[in-house]
Amino acid sequence: MDTLTFGTHRLVHLDLKGAPPKLSYLEKFFPFVKDIGATGLLIEWEDTFPYTKDLIQIGGLSNSAQVNNAPYSIEEARHILELIADTGLMIIPLVQTFGHMEFVLKHEQWRHLREEEAYPSSMCPTNSDAMPLIRSLLKQIIAFHPNIQYLHIGADEVWHLGTCPACIKRIQSSKHGKASLYLEHVTEVAQYIKENYPHLKIIIWDDMLRNIDESILQEYYLGNLIEPMVWHYNNVETFHLGGALWEKYSNVFTNIWGATAFKGATSSCQILPINKYHVSNHEAWLSELSMHIGKLLNFKGIALTGWSR
Repeated sequence: MDTLTFGTHRLVHLDLKGAPPKLSYLEKFFPFVKDIGATGLLIEWEDTFPYTKDLIQIGGLSNSAQVNNAPYSIEEARHILELIADTGLMIIPLVQTFGHMEFVLKHEQWRHLREEEAYPSSMCPTNSDAMPLIRSLLKQIIAFHPNIQYLHIGADEVWHLGTCPACIKRIQSSKHGKASLYLEHVTEVAQYIKENYPHLKIIIWDDMLRNIDESILQEYYLGNLIEPMVWHYNNVETFHLGGALWEKYSNVFTNIWGATAFKGATSSCQILPINKYHVSNHEAWLSELSMHIGKLLNFKGIALTGWSR
């Protein structure tokens, strides 16, 4: 990889949901990705993380009431972090705070926080219990990763946004409709982190920002709160981001990231990665950055995502 084109950081995304790797595999995996040029790991725990206290239900309970039954015990999760530290890789945990909340909202305890009753993916930002849940998630993840510099708060693909009666009412009285609903929640999450963990820099997936006007993004001072990670997993034939997007983001944000896909992102039922497709995606990203990198003040780096089911 061209280090200059791909910025300072080269992250490998570790999607632990679906098929969490054994520690014996990770012991070999971390040195391998370090050897091929990675500088850090973007770790998406979801319900493999051994949450405790009010969140213990996320991992599932064993028969003995208050024992977490998550795929990784607290000791195993700590060992994973030690293995990463020994390899010299930076750790960036990713915790979802809006969309892709199935790992929480599938449980009866938090069912009332769904935007739509039938779908556990999107959380209702108007519900008064939403932010207490998010704060609990963030507190436990941040406390477990004491030396991190960055935190990724997800917030992508909020498929059901502004559809419940409370959110519809809120949209009707807001200045920018659904954009306001989304940005108000994201800024509240980011401000909580900034106030309580001022040393942390906050990364967010960019897809929900793409169709929001630059002036609205400026109005919410997003550039002072978050760093967008632009993800695009198409191959060369269908790759489309373009100069207008980079220009808009460069006007709003000081720091910008990118995200490719080395597996997943082709089908939820895909058994094996389509190597040719993923190579093409990376070639398209190299071409895109070579054309538009001059528009960016500070391109922080790239995350190679690998999605599991």
